[in-house]
This record gives sequence, C-alpha cells and structure tokens, in this order.
Amino acid sequence: MWLSVRGACIGALSAHAIERMINPEPSFLWDLVIYNLIVFALAVTLLIESEVLLSVGYACWGLSSTASSWFALNNFSDSPIILDLGYVLFFPFLILHFLKFFDSHPKSKIQFLDAAIIALGVSSFLTAFALEPIQDLGRTEYFRNVLNNFYPISDVILCTLVITIFSKHKISLKNLLQGFGCLAFTLTDLKFFWMSATENYSLGSWIESGWIVALILISLHDDNISKKENGNQIFNQKMIILSVFLSFLSLVSVTIWPDSLSRIAAIPAALALIIAFFRMSIALKHSQDLDEEHKLARTDELTGIANRRSLIAKLAEVENDNTYCMLLLDLDLFKEINDFFGHDAGDTVLVEVARRFEQVLPVNSFLARLGGDEFGVLVKTDFEQALQISKRLELSLASPIYVNHIPRYLTVSIGVAANEHGIDLIQAADEAMYLVKGAR
Repeated sequence: MWLSVRGACIGALSAHAIERMINPEPSFLWDLVIYNLIVFALAVTLLIESEVLLSVGYACWGLSSTASSWFALNNFSDSPIILDLGYVLFFPFLILHFLKFFDSHPKSKIQFLDAAIIALGVSSFLTAFALEPIQDLGRTEYFRNVLNNFYPISDVILCTLVITIFSKHKISLKNLLQGFGCLAFTLTDLKFFWMSATENYSLGSWIESGWIVALILISLHDDNISKKENGNQIFNQKMIILSVFLSFLSLVSVTIWPDSLSRIAAIPAALALIIAFFRMSIALKHSQDLDEEHKLARTDELTGIANRRSLIAKLAEVENDNTYCMLLLDLDLFKEINDFFGHDAGDTVLVEVARRFEQVLPVNSFLARLGGDEFGVLVKTDFEQALQISKRLELSLASPIYVNHIPRYLTVSIGVAANEHGIDLIQAADEAMYLVKGAR
C-alpha cells in the first residue's frame, strides 16, 4: 500500500508542478485543495500503517498549511499567529517518532543524550551564523520573528537527530530516504525563510514542492530496523566534542556580537552544554558502576581477597612463565567449626585466616579464595622459596582463633607446584596438597 499511495502523491505533485508552469497564478483547486490533500492522504496512510506519531504530525502540518493557503488566496496581509500551531506541533511529533528507536537500556539512554548534544550543538552554530537577529518589535511581530527562528532551529535539530540515530542502525533504503527527507525539509524551510525575508515568496511557488517531496520521503519507515553490532564510538565521541565546542563558540559569538548574530542560538547552545554536563555525570557514574561490578566479579565477597575467577585470569597471564609457583591451601578439620558453632562463626574464621595469610605473604604474591576453606597463592619465585613460604603460612595459624570466645587451633595442608610447560598448575598443586593431607 505504501508504494501505491506515495506513488499517487508523487503523481499529484507532478501534476501540480506542471499546472504551475502553465498557470503561475495561485489556484484554489491546485494550491489549496490538491496540494493539502496530498499531506492528509499521507497522514491517513501512516495511521493505517500504525505510525500514529507521524500521522498526527502530518495532520497538524496539513491543517496549518490549509489555513495559511486559504488566507493567502483571500489576499490577507498576514494570517493569525495561532494558525502556526500545527507547524509548531509537527516537529515534536516527528522527534518523538524517531526517538522510538531508542530502548530503555542505560546504554541507549546515553546514546539518546549523545544525539541530543550533537543536534543542539550543530543547530546552535547554524542558528547563530545563518539567521538574522530578532529585532525589538511589537508584540505580534515579535512572536512572528520568534516562529521564523523556531522553524529553522527545529529543522536542524530534527535533521541532525535523525542522522545521528540512523548512524547507529544498519542502513536500509527506507531509513536512508527518511534521512534525505529530513534534510530536504530543512533546506526547503531555510530557503523559504530567506525568500520570506526578501519578500520573494508567494503562494504556489516552486519551493512548496520541496515540502511535499520531503514529507513523502519522511513518511517511509522501516519496521525491521536493527542496530549495528558495533557502533562507531570514536566517530560519536568526535561529534560530541565538536558539538560542545560549537555550543561554546555560539554562546561566545552571540555575547560579543549580539547585533550581528541570532540571539536565539543561545537557547540550543545552552541546552547542549547542560545535557553534555549531565551526560558526563551519567558516564562517570556508569564507569564507577562498571568498575564496582568488575571488582565484585573478581573479589571474594566474604574475605575481600581475590576469587577463583580472578586467580584463573592471573594464571592465564603467566601460563608460559616458569618463574611462578602455585600453592594450594586447605584448612584441616574446618568442617567441625561449621558443625559446632554455625556457618556465621565459620565465616568469621575464614576472614581471620585470609587476614593472617595476607600478612605473611611476600608482596609479589597473589592470594585468592577458591571456595569453602580452600585458598590459592600464585607467587613469582622458585620451588624452594615457595616451600619456605608454605612454612610461613602454616606458622601464621599457630596462635589460636577465638570462636565465641573459645580458642580454636587450626592447621592447613599446603601443596606446592612449580609452573612447567604444559601442566595444569592448579591441578598439580591440588595433587601435591592431597599428598600432604594424606600424610597427616
């Protein structure tokens, strides 16, 4: 259906353009009825295709276009400013439509802020240097000038936002055409602004075809749009830095040359900087959370030392380095403490054991709790020195550990293995430890 309706709209637009070439004078049938029927046909089609936000946005634009055309055909000098409401509402509905490509994942929220910073930063710069400043006029004329600035700013924001969003997705023909549609709408609006400023615009002008072509392209939508597996993060970072710089430049320029540049540019520039600071705080918090998650993933929750996963990662780093030795430690008769005093008392004992082990180990050693009452130590030393370290670990438990004010004496069985090519170091130390335990 989308091809047939949009094809019919292109046909009607072509007929409108031919009629304008034959008869340049504004026409009630062509410039009021047929021209705006194209917009409403697109709105109805989008509603049938369940694109509600786009449909409402098109309907709003069509209502304002119809009213403005009627006033122009009846030779009113200026239409009431309330009739611009539909044009104004067109932009938020389209922005909301494109924002649906973001999900609720925290990463997507940051991508949304990135898109907003880029859109606002670029639009502030273009606004400052492309639009004339608002003059100190009467109330009605002032609001008309505000709207004349609002449209180009909103165009640039929408266009930049769409390009930023689509850059994070796999490119399809439809969303590529949508992007060109937003660009065409922006260029048409900017051209209309300059034509209006020089009083060269009249109803039925060729510039109006640009809006319809743009609306037809924007009405295309890809229901199966999918995200890229790996976004171009370096490109995004460069664009954000550029956008923040443009925002600063716009604010400074408007401050220095307030009579030569559009002061409205300060609004998107300030918003871009505010969002940039907000995004930075989110990124810092996210980075802290990742660091904390990484630490928790590699740390034993009870004792605070490294866990099995962390030790295995460390072993992978020194796999081919034969200057390391592995010590595997298993507490003797620890089960009795859990049975007689409970698991809370057993946890307290494990914390104290880990503390004592840390105190006697050399600085180049890596202590980890492998689970239960089993510990592992990876140390950069030779086998003989590793045996001496195992003696120190045994002596660290010579003094009693008090459990519920009752002294308990613990011993530990320690297996030592040197890192040799092709061996499983943990398994070798485990076998050595069981030989020691069996000899007790």
